[in-house]
Amino acid sequence: MSGNGCFGQLSLLVFNLPRNEIVVAALGFFIWSHAPCLLGQAPLPVQPSDYPPLVSVRNEDLAAARSKHSTKLLRSGPPPAEWADLHAPAGGKQVQYTSGALNLAAWITETYANRKRPAVLFLHSGFDLGADDWELTKPLREAGFVVMMPTVRGENGQHGTFTMDYDEVDDVIAAANYLRGQPDVLADHVYVAGYSVGGVLAMLAAEMFPGFRAAASISGLTDFASYLRYARGAKENAPFDTGDQTEVELRSPLSYAASFKCPVRLFYGSEEKYFAISVPMTAQIAQQHGIDAEAIAVKGDHASDLQTAVRLATQFFLSKN
Repeated sequence: MSGNGCFGQLSLLVFNLPRNEIVVAALGFFIWSHAPCLLGQAPLPVQPSDYPPLVSVRNEDLAAARSKHSTKLLRSGPPPAEWADLHAPAGGKQVQYTSGALNLAAWITETYANRKRPAVLFLHSGFDLGADDWELTKPLREAGFVVMMPTVRGENGQHGTFTMDYDEVDDVIAAANYLRGQPDVLADHVYVAGYSVGGVLAMLAAEMFPGFRAAASISGLTDFASYLRYARGAKENAPFDTGDQTEVELRSPLSYAASFKCPVRLFYGSEEKYFAISVPMTAQIAQQHGIDAEAIAVKGDHASDLQTAVRLATQFFLSKN
């Protein structure tokens, strides 16, 4: 990181901010995360890096903002992924849920006959569903949760057009309503979680849908503009106009962090430099609006300690039962 000590970090944070709307939030995050350093103590182990947020923070509710906007695609097609045929995993069955005019596949744990249980809608990483994704949910299933893992439009050879975290949010909400209606599910004890791309969708859905009891994101980006700027292939994969700030911000949980409708935990790797400012800032803005939110750094990078993050998410959901 450029700059030396706390005040070098402060100058980097402030002078690289793109718009005035997030200066207050950024300064608040700096003071919170560097209080030990300012007091002459050792700084926190996870330090913000050279990736300040590139989106603005909006006061408008995400659902209201989306109601006035339809994403405009520059091309139409499936997600940028290769996929295998879907087969129900061990301990699960394959079902169909409806999202608008689409019938989409999902995996769900076998029905419990004895009593209703809390449930977790778990959103997979990447742009296709595979057996490894289901294995990641083992701690949740062992804790007694009904788990549903949906595909979204266009994935695994299904119908629907890839919009990159826009219309897919509607699919997530439709899947949540399907899950809430299952005979073995406690409708008021449904949680949402996701990893990577799934983490983004989990946050956006939790900012729109009031039916989740709590939400957890694992290594989900909150600033889509940074992703487009720094991630290899991101702009090429994006089917929308990446120069349209509205399109970018409506895909950025940070821009609408005040919209969370439930308690939320944002887990990210201590080595994920792209997230070191934007993810904690997202949680802090939510906190400022009275939302039970926390960003938690888990040792490692984007994929090195997923099971720890899933176990922490499981414990968080159990605490809200």
